[in-house]
Amino acid sequence: MARVRSIRAAAAVASLGLLIAANSVPASAQSPAASPEGARSPAASPAGAQSPAAASFPPGTTVNLLTFNGPQIAAPLIARAPDFEALTGVHVNVIAVPFQDIYTKAILDASTGNNAYDAYVFNPQWFGDFATPGYLEDLTARIAADPSIQWDDIAPFFRDFSASYGGKTYAIPLDGDFHMAYYRKDLLEKDGIAAPKTWDDYLAVAAKYNGQDLNEDGTPDYGSCIAKKVGGQSYWWVIDFVAPMIQTLGTAEGAFFDSATMEPLFNNDAMKLALQNYKKTGDYGPPDENNTDLGTIRSLFTTGRCALTLDWGDTGTLAPGTYVAEKYGSMILPGSTQVLDRATGALVPCDATTCPNAIDGVNHAPFAAFGGWSGAVNAAADPTVQDAA
Repeated sequence: MARVRSIRAAAAVASLGLLIAANSVPASAQSPAASPEGARSPAASPAGAQSPAAASFPPGTTVNLLTFNGPQIAAPLIARAPDFEALTGVHVNVIAVPFQDIYTKAILDASTGNNAYDAYVFNPQWFGDFATPGYLEDLTARIAADPSIQWDDIAPFFRDFSASYGGKTYAIPLDGDFHMAYYRKDLLEKDGIAAPKTWDDYLAVAAKYNGQDLNEDGTPDYGSCIAKKVGGQSYWWVIDFVAPMIQTLGTAEGAFFDSATMEPLFNNDAMKLALQNYKKTGDYGPPDENNTDLGTIRSLFTTGRCALTLDWGDTGTLAPGTYVAEKYGSMILPGSTQVLDRATGALVPCDATTCPNAIDGVNHAPFAAFGGWSGAVNAAADPTVQDAA
């Protein structure tokens, strides 16, 4: 697969313009101070497509950028903003808010015409709500005219899912996300156990190691750690459990609705089993797992306290220098040997007919949960600020 640009790996973007500029300037340890959210009047969009590094901006030009306050998202933006300002003279004001507040703040600001935010690094799943009423600048021509963006270097899936809506490009993907599983390779290899291929395998491994001391500190640890806190990016995990039973013919088949009837695919034996398995993981997790957020789960795994966990790519980038640095492995999400017969709502064995894409009799359906983080520009921002952003 083509390389997917990541905020964690590139640490190079404070806005779409900063994405370009950061390729040619060193990182800085300075952080711009956050400033109050200001209002701005709607303005027409320019037709130009000039690279910010080559443009000349009036003194005092500022881009107000709204994003998530998670350290793996906001920190690189804040760190690179001074470099972008040194290169272009444009100040980037990173406004970082809790995950559950990004959508509300952005959509209310745009829909009321306040337009305090000039650019966003946010969830591409929201494009429909922002692009349809015209809140996002169409970046198609700008991207085509600027080879420094290296559009072809972004994997095709993310150029589509994380950047485009209705045949137009509204964002630049900064991070390509999909769920994956992490496991303690050292433990499984020592005991001669294969990495889990199915969710039954996952539960068996979790049961084996739950309650054991996994990091040599004398304290019992956990077989499985999953972030389940409400409002803490937890609502995707259950899809990981049901997807390999529901989607057997590729992504065009859909996993939430029947693509022919648009009936929800959740009132069936596959979802029942998925919910049972998801609930069962709690038997092998931290005592307050239902109120544990993703940052805490990542810390538990990297300090050696979990045999298994689910995450996006972040655990892999956080692992170097930690207890599990040379002790963990990552893998495709576990699959299923049973799949849904959509006509009856019952589960049937996975075979060459029911799941032709199976691997050794196991059907997998990796889930691009959330999809990553993308940078977009407010269509109502001042034209000069749009160019800078």
